[in-house]
This record gives sequence, structure tokens and C-alpha cells, in this order.
Amino acid sequence: MEKILIVDDNDRYAKNLEIYFQNKNIPTERAFSAGEGYKKYQSGEFTAIISDITMETQISGLQFVRKVFKEGYPGKIIIATTGFDAPGVMGLGKFLLPIYAGITWMIPKVPLKRGEVIFFPTTLAGEKQPFL
Repeated sequence: MEKILIVDDNDRYAKNLEIYFQNKNIPTERAFSAGEGYKKYQSGEFTAIISDITMETQISGLQFVRKVFKEGYPGKIIIATTGFDAPGVMGLGKFLLPIYAGITWMIPKVPLKRGEVIFFPTTLAGEKQPFL
């Protein structure tokens, strides 16, 4: 059974992700910081982790997913961040993020703020969108 760990300190973004997965009958669990996310990751079985980058520090979410990736996490690692809204960042991220932290999908936060969850693939993603 699918279960998603959402790691984000922003209630609006996290709630919109929770609603998206709720509508697909996929349970979620929320963490409010990278540190809490790591503890939940260790104690649960998640088929995917969606993390913001900026929480306790400017890059704590990225450090969290890199640590999980280096430990051999077999599920999907997805980053949702406002950084993707800057020109060129997703284009570079598509190639660099899979190498750095095993990231398969990217979610920009401008559409997410409106309640629209859009997945953009990295070079690790398959042909299909996740969670269809």
C-alpha cells in the first residue's frame, strides 16, 4: 500500500499535498521539519517522501533527502520548493538532483500554493507521472 511522508513547515503547501493524495486514497503522514521527517522516515514505511528544501535552515530539506538517499531508501524522493519557480532551476535540477539525492520528481510551489500539484520529472523518473 502506498503511503507518503510529507515534510514541510508550511501548512498551506503541506495541506494542498495532503488533499491531493487524499483524493487518490493514498494516506499521508506529515513532518514539520527535516529533523522530524528523518525520525518519521526511520519509524515508518513510506513509498515516497516529499520534502521542502528550506525549513530549519536554507537547505535542511535537501540535506535530509540526501541522507535518506545515501542510506539506500528504495522509494521515490520528491522535492517541492519555491526555488523551482526561478528561471532555469528546474532545467538544471532535472540533471543534478538525481545525482545528489536520488530525486525523481520536482514540484514547483507557485501552482501548489493554488492547490495544483504538478510533477516535473528528473532523469530518474519513468515515463508515467507518479501516483496516477
